[in-house]
Amino acid sequence: MIAHGDVPFRLIIASELLTMGGVRAYYSLSRTGEPAQNGSPRRAESAWLTATLGALAVLEFGSVFVYLANPSFMEWSAFEVAAPIRWIGTLISCLGAAGEVWAAISLGRSYSPLLRVSEERVVVTSGPYRWIRHPLYAFGLPMMAGWGVAGRNWFILATGTILVLLLMIIRAPREEAMMLDGFGESYRRYMTRTARFVPRPRSAQGK
Repeated sequence: MIAHGDVPFRLIIASELLTMGGVRAYYSLSRTGEPAQNGSPRRAESAWLTATLGALAVLEFGSVFVYLANPSFMEWSAFEVAAPIRWIGTLISCLGAAGEVWAAISLGRSYSPLLRVSEERVVVTSGPYRWIRHPLYAFGLPMMAGWGVAGRNWFILATGTILVLLLMIIRAPREEAMMLDGFGESYRRYMTRTARFVPRPRSAQGK
């Protein structure tokens, strides 16, 4: 049975979602009303990838929202875990969410949930992008895994982990190919001094 002790974990997860959602919505809405640019933005998102990621995102965030509203509805996928482990999962999710917000703020108006490059955009190299090329994915994995552990729910843990792994394995290389096509040598130089998901040792960055 899911106990009333879920309340603090639900409040923390809800706070993370509200904070991230607010930041992303702010930068997404800040682009509305902009004058149309010459030519349409280049896109590298295939229909099957969009559909697969969309379905997984619906399952992940839908189950999280159901858990937040009424944990008893997700009892079918609950598993037993000690309270200290749940708090460790909560801490990991908080660190991941903080990284997500940091990355989104660093992107600013360049943020987009879809793979696309507009002509007016530049290669972002501030914040976590100084060291890694895909911080939204790198921070998203511990955040969503932390939700599953904090909520002691294997379905939330599995769908979130699979979603981010697909982003890392399939989408990240496509995103890099798109950026190379859009920015050419400037992005190639950026790739030589950064890693995809885990920062390189300082000695390696200097090579």
